[in-house]
Amino acid sequence: MGVEFYACDCCGDSRYEEYVDHCGSCGHTLGTCCVVNDYIGSSYAYDYGVRYDGSEDQIEEYEIDPENYEIDDIIDDSGIDPKFCPFCSGKVVAKEDLLNFLLKKYGLDFEEVKEEYLAEKGVDRP
Repeated sequence: MGVEFYACDCCGDSRYEEYVDHCGSCGHTLGTCCVVNDYIGSSYAYDYGVRYDGSEDQIEEYEIDPENYEIDDIIDDSGIDPKFCPFCSGKVVAKEDLLNFLLKKYGLDFEEVKEEYLAEKGVDRP
């Protein structure tokens, strides 16, 4: 039996698995050390999960059986609620997300841009 460590995409620090989860919206891995809007004040990632509000949208999105949840329960496996995510809130911008945005905005293909970049650097590719 081992201990699992995960790196936070925001600060890069490695944390024990119970202190790290993914954002339910953007998918970035976050340590609770980097959450924003932290009115919960917990070090455990599970505490920042999406809370059940009884809405049809949540029932459909998370495939919830409403009989298994009460209002304000944390939805299992929902990850960190986007309202706590520094990437979703715009407090942090990941270079990879910015690159993907620019590629899409200008209709560029990653592989073509990579080949052009390497050619300009004079790197021969097999």
